[in-house]
Amino acid sequence: MYNSDEWPYMITRVYRVAEQIIQSQLETGKSVQFALELSNELKTDYQELNSLFLARCDMSLEAVFLKQIVEKVKELLVYTEQPLSQIAKALGYETSNDLSEQLMHYTGLTSAHFKRIRKIKLENISRQQNKI
Repeated sequence: MYNSDEWPYMITRVYRVAEQIIQSQLETGKSVQFALELSNELKTDYQELNSLFLARCDMSLEAVFLKQIVEKVKELLVYTEQPLSQIAKALGYETSNDLSEQLMHYTGLTSAHFKRIRKIKLENISRQQNKI
């Protein structure tokens, strides 16, 4: 399907499409089927590409997508004031607990941990500004 020269480019494209889908969901609040959207964007068969990812990366496309979601959630928790419940709703999760469990599964950390990072960052910024 893809030769070794094309493979790194395909990996990059999969991650980019995953990021675009996640961003779109956050902006619109509308769930998108990752498999369908990825197939349409890359103009390729999802099952073939998934098999190739499993063979070459030892990871399914669904796992790639979930890891990208977790990365985005970490970013939002640290750099915005959005509560996990709002993020979960925008990403199509039934409950914030479902997203929280996924966060714990992929990072080993709770959403509260990322909120603490935010608080520490804000305190450090405030201290720096007070020194000026």
